[in-house]
Amino acid sequence: MFTPSGIQGLEEVIPGLPKQGLIIVAGNPGTGKTIFSASFIHSGIVNYGEKGVYASLAEDKETFYQNMRELGYDFESLEKQGMFKFLNFVTLLEEGASSIVNEVINVVEEMGAKRLVIDSFSAVAQGFRDPREIRVFLHTFLSKIVKSLGCTTILIEEIPFGKEEIGYGFEEFVADALLIFKSISIEGKFLREMRIAKLRGAAVYNPEVCFTLHRGFKVTPPFKLIKPKEARRFKPLPDPPNGYSTGSPDLDEAIGGYPKGSTILLEIDPRIQNPHYRLVVGPTVANFLLKGRPVILIPSAGATWEEFVNDVKVFGMSEGEVNQLVRIMVAKERVDEQKPPCVIPYEPTNLEESHSLFLEIEEELMRKSGKPALKIVGIDTVA
Repeated sequence: MFTPSGIQGLEEVIPGLPKQGLIIVAGNPGTGKTIFSASFIHSGIVNYGEKGVYASLAEDKETFYQNMRELGYDFESLEKQGMFKFLNFVTLLEEGASSIVNEVINVVEEMGAKRLVIDSFSAVAQGFRDPREIRVFLHTFLSKIVKSLGCTTILIEEIPFGKEEIGYGFEEFVADALLIFKSISIEGKFLREMRIAKLRGAAVYNPEVCFTLHRGFKVTPPFKLIKPKEARRFKPLPDPPNGYSTGSPDLDEAIGGYPKGSTILLEIDPRIQNPHYRLVVGPTVANFLLKGRPVILIPSAGATWEEFVNDVKVFGMSEGEVNQLVRIMVAKERVDEQKPPCVIPYEPTNLEESHSLFLEIEEELMRKSGKPALKIVGIDTVA
């Protein structure tokens, strides 16, 4: 069974967090572990009426409350209602881990809390001299709090910078779920990533997801292609100076459009499916066609001329406009007698003949339209 995490977007990736289970949230400092865990507690109280306890060995109550208020979480109010309890264990570190555990058990049992966060388990573990004692502690903690009291528990683990391993190496075997947070840089862009390394009782089809901490912890679920219910005529965008619009305002703003006379290489990751990358090419094609500019296409491997024509029609192009402005070169063996005028058969094994045919088509379209053509070539098809 699973309990809702309360994290926006996460339930689109996994069914929730293991109910009455032990969840380890690990990562380098500053990767969002505290905000994730606090969101879990806050959602449990506000949305499901489940009391929560946050035991911190990292910061005091006032600092925690202030940081959470900036995210819109009023834990102070929830505490006054008897739904939340903040335990400051910074001063108890010297008394040892057993004192901390006993206090947590007493508070959870007294409140009837169903959600608990220990921030952080790394600090608790420092109270043990022998790693074997930590293993015993985890099993005891799991049986007394998680199982007996039915309290879904998050243990936060700090991973020092420069290291990959989690804690003492055996926590992940005891846990019902393991979430690893990372901050990475891709081409100078800062990105936050969560890896669902373990989730007992459920298959995880997308183990790595991005997230943001802007106005709370929000997961960006994998992209889902939503087809429009009906075709609407695309409104072409103005071209930038000495260039052509990509058909996407955001992409135009990012790269300034495509320079005139340029060759653009789209390198497609093997994990990106055909319908997904067509969402980048499609608006560019529509922007050209709806300005009366022709388009020539040699489909990439796995793509069909039917898909291209259907995509164009979604942007509001009529069949007559497609046959007038579009030419799709397709290998002869893949073309039947019922082909539309926009489909041109060619022999892919004869590169010289195919190239000549391509140039003839371009010249004819440009002569009839009086405008430059957009040429799209699937390199994996002709190489």
